[in-house]
Amino acid sequence: MNTLKSVIYVLLLFTSIAFAQNSQSAISNLKNKTNATITLNAQSKIPEFIKFPNASALKISGTTLEDKALQFLSNNKSVFKLNTIENAFKINKPEHDNIGNSRLVLNQIQNGVPVYDGKLLFHFNSQGDLTAINGNYIPQIKINTQPSIDAASAKAIAIQEIINQNINNSGETLLVKTNTLFVFQKGLAQGYQGANYLVYQVEVTNDLDVREFIFVNAHSGEIVEQFTGIAHAIDRVVYENNTSTIAWQEGDALPGTLTIWQRNEVEASGHVYNFFNNAFGFASYDGADAQMQTINNNPNINCPNASWNGVTANYCDGTAADDVIAHEWGHAYTQFTSGLIYQWQSGAINESYSDIWGETVDLLNNYEDIDDDNSLRTSGCGSSDRWRIAEDATAFSGAIRDMWDPTCNGNPGKVTDAEYLCGTADNGGVHINSGVPNHAYALLVDGGSYNGQVILGIGFTKAAHIFWRAQSQYLTATSDFVNLADALEASANDLLGVNLEGLSTTNTPAGPSGEIITPADVQQVINAILAVELRVNPDACAYTPVLVETAPLCDNANNNPIFFEDWENGIGNWTLSQDQTAATWTARDWEIETSLPNGRTGSGIYAINAPIGAPQYGGDCASDFQNGIMRLQSPVITMPDFTDGNFELAFNHYISIEPSWDGGNIKMSINGGAWDIIPSIAFTANPYNGTLNGPGQNDNPMAGENVFTGTDEGSNKGSWGTSIIDLGSLGVLANDTIQFRFEMGTDGCNGREGWYLDEFRVYNCAYALSVSEFENLESYVTVYPNPSNGIFTLQNKKPTALVNAKVYDINGRLIKTINLSNMASEKIIDLSEFSSGLYFMSVASKTSTTVIKLLKQ
Repeated sequence: MNTLKSVIYVLLLFTSIAFAQNSQSAISNLKNKTNATITLNAQSKIPEFIKFPNASALKISGTTLEDKALQFLSNNKSVFKLNTIENAFKINKPEHDNIGNSRLVLNQIQNGVPVYDGKLLFHFNSQGDLTAINGNYIPQIKINTQPSIDAASAKAIAIQEIINQNINNSGETLLVKTNTLFVFQKGLAQGYQGANYLVYQVEVTNDLDVREFIFVNAHSGEIVEQFTGIAHAIDRVVYENNTSTIAWQEGDALPGTLTIWQRNEVEASGHVYNFFNNAFGFASYDGADAQMQTINNNPNINCPNASWNGVTANYCDGTAADDVIAHEWGHAYTQFTSGLIYQWQSGAINESYSDIWGETVDLLNNYEDIDDDNSLRTSGCGSSDRWRIAEDATAFSGAIRDMWDPTCNGNPGKVTDAEYLCGTADNGGVHINSGVPNHAYALLVDGGSYNGQVILGIGFTKAAHIFWRAQSQYLTATSDFVNLADALEASANDLLGVNLEGLSTTNTPAGPSGEIITPADVQQVINAILAVELRVNPDACAYTPVLVETAPLCDNANNNPIFFEDWENGIGNWTLSQDQTAATWTARDWEIETSLPNGRTGSGIYAINAPIGAPQYGGDCASDFQNGIMRLQSPVITMPDFTDGNFELAFNHYISIEPSWDGGNIKMSINGGAWDIIPSIAFTANPYNGTLNGPGQNDNPMAGENVFTGTDEGSNKGSWGTSIIDLGSLGVLANDTIQFRFEMGTDGCNGREGWYLDEFRVYNCAYALSVSEFENLESYVTVYPNPSNGIFTLQNKKPTALVNAKVYDINGRLIKTINLSNMASEKIIDLSEFSSGLYFMSVASKTSTTVIKLLKQ
């Protein structure tokens, strides 16, 4: 068993290393051949932006843009870690802009299922040469793309989730607008590489104050992710409702009997329509002349506020100033262009674009500006009204954001500012962190010196065209600040030499402006990006999993562990116990679990950490308290008579536990002595990540102890990782006996999921079995056909009795076990239910094991 896993591990390791090396080499070759500038995704190391030099766009053979894009991918498969381009993409029709350039979008699919925000955007100049490629490609997806639950079930789960969240404040009927099957990579928006899931993206709305995108696991029915689709002008809950009373419609007299706020809504929405239509040829927010519907002051609104809910723009008396109105319509234009989600940096860009368009319209439309001072800002937070958001909205008692100096309103002007918000508040900082791109736009328009950079202002016309092109041509749903920087720089280069259309908020277009972007203007874009640090990672709050990636274990940890347990055959010689400290404690122990989180195959063992109100174990924080400890104790493990090297312990685990209140740790006994907690200092990888709140405030019997606790940042879930402990540092020597005890402690109520364990091993990297202990079956155990469509035949050419065969996926996860004890000379191995790709099958006799590669087409 252990030998088999070692062989598989080595094969996988070499495959992975070779794949990575091939990709790195291919990227270097592409850079050298084309002088391209390439930005890599920090996690996958796959390019997310490739920009070819302005003077030497890449010429590719082909009669159509589709031919050229596919030819590029065919020639550069290793760059994107592509195995094949056959059936890998669904290609949109080419898009042509008003300056002669073109864009072709290739949408990634997996077995015909679209991959969420998996798309490559190919950009061509007027000669049909390739100028840039950007987007997301999700590599090496290995999941079952046949859903286990249907769309109707996912719909019911999503609606129930919204009901449980109690956010339908208006009480209007919830309905599902869209319900789409996707392959979804967890963490794509947050900036980390999580697991892939098959999900239904269910859009739940009431067309008023609810619009949420719920991602339902298409196999388990669990909620994988949730993004909001309601954009708010200020960071408060918005309550909106429909009204049957029409105050004004196209063709009515203006202002008629409208209040000043109603008139503002009519006038400013017209300014927005004219601005985008005149400058960019984009008619209404969907580009197809949709009716712009506004609702003012209905009984259910929680004023003062404003919102775009996916259907209507909504305001209160006192909030409907022209920049606020344009801001909310800006969200509508974002929905139908980049589709930026409303969380984390993607949401901050979404919010920033609304501020950008809101303030641009405000400063150009000469509307309700009698008492405004829109002169250039000099110094201080109130030197003029220019760049101040909602300064005329009387209900807000002053401007709510400042684009020229975001710190005036407590927002960051650059990524490393102390005001930069870390964590999940404000949907991951969408309003607060919007100050960073806001500042970039203001600096680019007016110029200034900031953070060691001097920016010469290029004015509204050039800046607006650059930002619009980035929004409409480059940004995608999960774009972050780095992607925005790449998009702005690429857009500026795209527009070199173009006589830009002038900006106008009236129904009369301004016509060609005579303003032409120059290389010097491109440099100002670069300077603004540097000034606000769009390409700087906010290290203080990078969203990372609890358990980080570790270096591979040594061969002997897999080949020849001193002790190994993966709970594939039950509890074994491990013992269970519990410590009840509440009278209402519901008895529970660690349990064998065959449905492991994140699609991990095989079995493991886990201690539940149920959320409040969950059946049996969640508690209610009132009369049902669940404070206690669950213990999992190993059998006695005897160290070999071996004095070289160092003894170590490694185990794989998954953590999703109520942070700071509940948690788990490991205790150890040496030679039958006292049980002591293994200290953090003994870990060489992934030590405890927290300390439980102390006894004075926490009724958890483990209060104050160092533990594993919490969840991955930006999520209520966890992910799998490996912790490693140096047993030698704890005094473990040759011939010692040791035992381990995993303890999971909970307070009175509430939780997340629990603590899962798998592949527990004690080993010494210097302690190895001799080669003579292995017998090779390769000479008489074969498989045919190989490759196949999923049906393989295992053939035994000798009368040797075989025991079983076990099939592992490319990640080393057990996916199938076949009993061979009654096998004659041949046995059918059926993998038709699994995805195409490479698998490893171990075949075991009573004395030896061999591993065979299987390729399912």
